[in-house]
Formats: sequence, structure tokens, C-alpha cells
Amino acid sequence: MNADITIRELTAEDYSEVSQGYQRLHKLHVEGRADIYKDMEQPLSLEEYVSMVQSREYITLAAESKEMFAGFLIAQRRTTPENPMLQRNTYFYIDALYVSGSYRRRGIGRALYTYLSGLAEEEKCSRIDLKVWDFNKDAVSFYKNMGFQMQCYNMEKRIKK
Repeated sequence: MNADITIRELTAEDYSEVSQGYQRLHKLHVEGRADIYKDMEQPLSLEEYVSMVQSREYITLAAESKEMFAGFLIAQRRTTPENPMLQRNTYFYIDALYVSGSYRRRGIGRALYTYLSGLAEEEKCSRIDLKVWDFNKDAVSFYKNMGFQMQCYNMEKRIKK
């Protein structure tokens, strides 16, 4: 990991930076799939954010470069439900990984993911999952470079209205 990058837990005081990142991520999704996502100013409320930061269910990480906020990663701890057809697995699910524009391609995303991966090993998780839209080519490329591979195909056929 780059010596200039520090990973730490998010705090309530990070809300402004995380909220801005969520707004940018949401805008990307609205632009890519306006038929699914609604345009809105604040996709993450302060209450939701504080609840995630305080919950053991979530892993909430901040990346700093030279003590400046550079990005964040929010993931959930999940376990497959009891089901006679499925193996019981504990895994992490990445809800959001965001790197501020001026910090992109400097190892911030890789540092956040590497830190999460280490936690997954410590907690004996079987995998890390996420959902990425096909229109988000940069994210698809990043995750492939991190070793992610296609798990299943979620397909659709749009119906004309």
C-alpha cells in the first residue's frame, strides 16, 4: 500500500464528504439508468449514515492521502439464510466504494479494497460480493483488476411502453 494512504473507520464527522460521494455515485446511476433511479439531491441521509457507522453490521472505511479525505468504502456483513439448498456462507457485500476525482488512479480504491479483503480473511468470510452496472465501465475494470469475476448474469429485456 502507498505510504501516503491511511485507512481508518468512518466517523459521523465524515458525513459531508461521504454524502458528496454518494451524490456523485447516485448521479452516475441516474445517468446510466434513469428508468430505475430517481434524480435526488441527497441519496444518503445523515440518520442513515450515522446508523451505518455505528452498526456492527457495516464496515465503514475512509481513505486519507496526506491527511486529506480521499475516498470511502461501505460494506455489509452478511450470512446466507438457513436453507436446505444452500451452503451457509458469511461474506461481505460492498454497498459503495468511492474515490474523489483528484485522487483517482493513485491507489486509493485498491487500498480500501485491500483493507476490506484483509478483514474478510480475519473474519473467515468465504467471499466479497458486489453489484456493478454494465454502464459503469471504470468500476467493472477496477473490480476485475482486483480479482473479481462474474458470479451470475442478471439479465433483463426492456418492454416498450
